[in-house]
Amino acid sequence: MSAGSKQKPPRVFSELKPWLQEHYTTLPKRLQSVAVFVLHNPDIVALNTIAVISEKADVTPSTMVRFAKSIGYQGFSDMQAVFQESMRHIPQPYTQRLHHLDNAELEEQTVLGRFSHAARLSLERMEQRTDEANLLEASKQLASARTIYIAGQGRATPVTTYMHYTFIKMGIQAVILDGMAATIADKARLIRPDEVLVAISFSPYTANTREIVDICLAQQVPVVALTDSTLSPIARNDDLHLEVREEELGGIRGLSATMCLALCLTVETGKYRFKNN
Repeated sequence: MSAGSKQKPPRVFSELKPWLQEHYTTLPKRLQSVAVFVLHNPDIVALNTIAVISEKADVTPSTMVRFAKSIGYQGFSDMQAVFQESMRHIPQPYTQRLHHLDNAELEEQTVLGRFSHAARLSLERMEQRTDEANLLEASKQLASARTIYIAGQGRATPVTTYMHYTFIKMGIQAVILDGMAATIADKARLIRPDEVLVAISFSPYTANTREIVDICLAQQVPVVALTDSTLSPIARNDDLHLEVREEELGGIRGLSATMCLALCLTVETGKYRFKNN
């Protein structure tokens, strides 16, 4: 994307990540690294001078300005204002999210109708965008592992539990990494290269899950990641990652497409495991 593009970038931070993801491949390699940095460190971009941000991103201030203009902002300050807006956004309590649902558009629809519609859209997008070759490669990786370790917290917890349950029912050795953050990190350090980690995390991303991925990759442990963006901190060049995004209603995101993708991954893993036994 060039500065002369007629398409304007988002003025709301919550829309910037998917928008930038869409345009990511059009950026030069150097600016792609800046894109990854700013989306993984929005607080740094929002609260510091361009000199400090550039130093932390390991680029020159002029590169930071060039990045802002290349994605359609007038300059660095114009882009930074969007990140500063994000710092004023505090996740709403669920009572307030429910209130927003009552005042949302399409008021003639029931909650059941609206969430069912969102689930269908999420499933359709997942089916259209999932690279089946990548899914099969991830399944082969899991099938060949001595033990499958599964990590995910917060909204990812139901997915980790479901995958663990399914693997155990298939007779595949699987372990959920849970407990205190320090304890989980210690457990991750015991994972061997003939085993594998399944890491599951969605925006705003769990720091502990990212740490576990870092530990495993440093130890040459294969990693399969389920996440919502190719710019996610657990979607790395040295792991296999599958992307799945859920439609959002009033600040509430479901797990319809994520659960479906997790099921496909576990079933394909079981098929490969038993085909080779």
